[in-house]
Amino acid sequence: MPAATQFLLPLCLGLLLAPRAPGCLYCFSTPQQRLRVCQTFLGHTSPQHVTCLGTLRAAFQPYTRLVVGVAEMEKLKDTFSSLIFSLEEKGLAKVSYQLAIPEAVARIQPELAQLKPARNRSDAPGLNAGIWPDLDSSSSASTAPACVPPCGYQKDAQVYKCASCSLVECQLPLDCPVEDVWKNEGNRTTLKCRVQFQTPPEVQISWKFAKDLRTRDLSLFRNLQLDTGSSLILQPTRALHRGTYACQLALQDDVLARKYFYLNVTGSSQGSETELQDMFRAILQSPAGQGTGRAGGQLPQLSELLAEPDSLRKRNVVLLMVGLALSSMLGTLLLGGICCWAMGRP
Repeated sequence: MPAATQFLLPLCLGLLLAPRAPGCLYCFSTPQQRLRVCQTFLGHTSPQHVTCLGTLRAAFQPYTRLVVGVAEMEKLKDTFSSLIFSLEEKGLAKVSYQLAIPEAVARIQPELAQLKPARNRSDAPGLNAGIWPDLDSSSSASTAPACVPPCGYQKDAQVYKCASCSLVECQLPLDCPVEDVWKNEGNRTTLKCRVQFQTPPEVQISWKFAKDLRTRDLSLFRNLQLDTGSSLILQPTRALHRGTYACQLALQDDVLARKYFYLNVTGSSQGSETELQDMFRAILQSPAGQGTGRAGGQLPQLSELLAEPDSLRKRNVVLLMVGLALSSMLGTLLLGGICCWAMGRP
């Protein structure tokens, strides 16, 4: 058999026999590396390479569904990378692979036990079962952070799955639901840009505003040039503040979350009462309400009224114009009646 065929045949059989769920060993090693391990134990021309690869795969089958937090991914990779190297050393030392592989599995168990496992997720219940049998699912001290709904890019809550050799995110939207805030006009309003999951201290916060709209469409917002940090304070709150406020939490180019607050501003009854009191006081203080102080109730002339302070206020001017218009209309009607009476005589 040619030398090339002797090398490719075990490699092809190893690829065909690879499980659908590769497991951690298959995530952090290549087919060539695993074949080289068996060649180290058996030599390059041995017909038992396929059997050796099957033993290697079966020994690490319990770690097929292993899931760890993203912070433990590099440690997991280092563990299995060093395992390949140690198996090669055992092969060079002429140790049987039937003994070396189980010993390697037993050696990495304490290292894996020190890693923080991921909490069981709703999309894959029962993960890590049998790997950390003493893990209390309600404990947060011994596990990686869990995903906190309803929104946000939570990098620390990402998990690495050996079943798919992939990094899995929380699958939550960046945009949080709109929160309704009700305030009376004149009150103090405080909007806090905080999320339920942990954020780094260097997170950047920016604010936007969409007047009189309840929306999450970013194209309808305008930027607020404010240096308010995580809280936006409106004091006093006015009707013109009604609308949606959006705050964005970002870390460099990564958006962590966007929160939305719709501020409902209701009119203050105290303000309406004050306005009515001012109008009533103005009427009482007007020349007509104060009386003239003349003997016999003699009314002042027009020139005297116009000479009074504040006589040409907008309200007085309007009343004067209405009076002139009514007088002109009455004079026109009177003149027309006289003309009709005169023309009707013989």
